[in-house]
Amino acid sequence: MLDNRVISNKHNNPNNDRSKDDLKKRSLDIYEDDTFFDLVGYGKLIYHPEKLVGIKNETNPFPITATVSLGNFCNHGCLWCSTAYFREDDAFAIDGDKLINWVTKAKDKGLRGIGYVGNGEPLAFKKFKIISKKINDLDIDQGIFTNGYLIDRYEEELLQFAYVRISLDAGTAGTHSKLHAVKENHFPKIIQNVEKLIKNKKDNFPTVGFQFATHQDNIGELELAVKIARDIGVNYLSVKPVFDRGTVKDKIARNSLTKKDFDEAVGNLSKYRDETFKIFYRPQQIISESMEQNQLVYNRCYAPYLGVNIYEDGGIVGCGPHHVEVGNLDTPLDELEKNIIKASKSFDLVKCPAGCRYHAANYLVNQVIEPTKIKKTKHINML
Repeated sequence: MLDNRVISNKHNNPNNDRSKDDLKKRSLDIYEDDTFFDLVGYGKLIYHPEKLVGIKNETNPFPITATVSLGNFCNHGCLWCSTAYFREDDAFAIDGDKLINWVTKAKDKGLRGIGYVGNGEPLAFKKFKIISKKINDLDIDQGIFTNGYLIDRYEEELLQFAYVRISLDAGTAGTHSKLHAVKENHFPKIIQNVEKLIKNKKDNFPTVGFQFATHQDNIGELELAVKIARDIGVNYLSVKPVFDRGTVKDKIARNSLTKKDFDEAVGNLSKYRDETFKIFYRPQQIISESMEQNQLVYNRCYAPYLGVNIYEDGGIVGCGPHHVEVGNLDTPLDELEKNIIKASKSFDLVKCPAGCRYHAANYLVNQVIEPTKIKKTKHINML
């Protein structure tokens, strides 16, 4: 499996090694935030009751979403990038025909969405137009995380997407240039690209969001980014910390911001929120990052039941941080399902990285399959 932490010894704690005693630190028995039942939260699982029943009965393991890395090349060099070392080697690109064939078969198994994220910039992949059109013809929802610089090349395709999220991470061209390691002219072009995409929306889609990876070097521009987002019609801005992995401590200092810093910064943005513009912030990510340990209490991770990662070499992974491969684009889908169940049971949770996006989902699933734990605190039988 192509994983940047496997091929590089520069990564911080590549095996996520921790003491078993660290599990005792996990204390947030009740976890919710204002994103839980919104666009970026896992409350969306209520629309997939068959998945929740399947998890409870050890059936229906085929993922709802597949995150796809089309290639490992990128036109930006974000100083905290978790896959930057991977790009020091040769460039790789996915086999587009194999991917389309897999998605076609996977749809009958329950696949409903494809998200382009991966080890590089998805819009830098030459066959993006062909692949996205074919997947759209299959009536599979699509979404993308992008740095935004190449949006103008693929506007027609992106207007068919469910969401487009741009990693902006700054409020000025100077800071953006410094943190993304690009020329200052990238920032205004990205804003123009996003503004044009929004103006050309059809039926108010795609949902367009900014992501702000927050660090002591850019937290002072968070409000500027919010103002830009509001002015051009962006739907939301998601505030996240710069996590201690990738090139952190090599190309940029470790994040020194505290939860108090985030609470104050996000609290000052409340005046910009309304029905058309939202600000998403997950305090749990800050808490877990500062303690270097996820706080949610459960004994098993069901991430591969919900989503898998497909990488450039065709490998399919149930969890990137644990390097657990469940197959590849040639693996029979019935065998892939068996491997997903096996992987879900094998994860060593003490090694989970802080801030994992699936922890909120696991918390919700744990309540569904073991409701007696929260019966009184949540009044679940008092409808």
